Amino acid sequence: MSVHDPVYLITGATDGIGRALAQALASSDATLILHGRSAAKLAVVADEVRAASGSSDVHTVLADLASLEQAAGLAAEVSERFPALNVLINNAGHLTDHRQTSADGLELTFAVNYLAPYLLTRRLLPLLQQNAPARIVNVASTAMGGGFVDFSDLQLEHDFEGWQAYANSKLMNILFSNVLAGKIAGSGVVSNSLCPGLIDTNFFHTNNLFADRYESMRGHMRTPEEGALVPLYLATAPEAGDINGEFFVREGRDDRRAVPLNWNVPEAEQLWQVSEELVSAWL
Repeated sequence: MSVHDPVYLITGATDGIGRALAQALASSDATLILHGRSAAKLAVVADEVRAASGSSDVHTVLADLASLEQAAGLAAEVSERFPALNVLINNAGHLTDHRQTSADGLELTFAVNYLAPYLLTRRLLPLLQQNAPARIVNVASTAMGGGFVDFSDLQLEHDFEGWQAYANSKLMNILFSNVLAGKIAGSGVVSNSLCPGLIDTNFFHTNNLFADRYESMRGHMRTPEEGALVPLYLATAPEAGDINGEFFVREGRDDRRAVPLNWNVPEAEQLWQVSEELVSAWL
């Protein structure tokens, strides 16, 4: 690590890739902050990580990212309890087969996958800059290739489809990550995004979108531990501290590579502004 005395915040740490990240990152010289929306699940994972690593520096924070108020509260709690935070891993995600709305009346996939991490990152950015060198790691997906940003229907009120909503949110994650990278260039904080690969998590085997395809897909999936490899690289590798504004994909089992993206800069800037307006009450 080039980040001294690392303090990690992992969102969505109770299952899948987030849980695997927690297990991999726990060490005697690291402070681990595990986020989840279930106190019971958080307790289980925290105990599991403490037992496996022998570290007592494993902490939990509770928040439902379907609520912007709770996302802002999470940022406030982390800032107060962990003033040395220097690595933020935006990992929490949502996928559904039917349209749902958040506590704020927003389409749930958009709210949880994109707008909550946008708000959380914006709120924690001054702390990360204060503790530079610091890193922001955004778990996205190559599903973004099928995504689009329709400013006239960001909430997909007219034609909702679960996978499309997910793809849109992952594209927005990457656009946000790239715009942010430009805004913080030279500050000692870097922002990068990634696709972990096709990973066998609750997204697939508990989701009606894949009820008839899950078994046939399993042979092509990797474990959550393998899914954690690319975000681990961006969070911990010394050379990754000098990488900013890139999108990484897996290459083979243990390697990774940055993929050049022909992203729409004006669209991304507009998305930043629209997002800022949506969360203005909590900034």
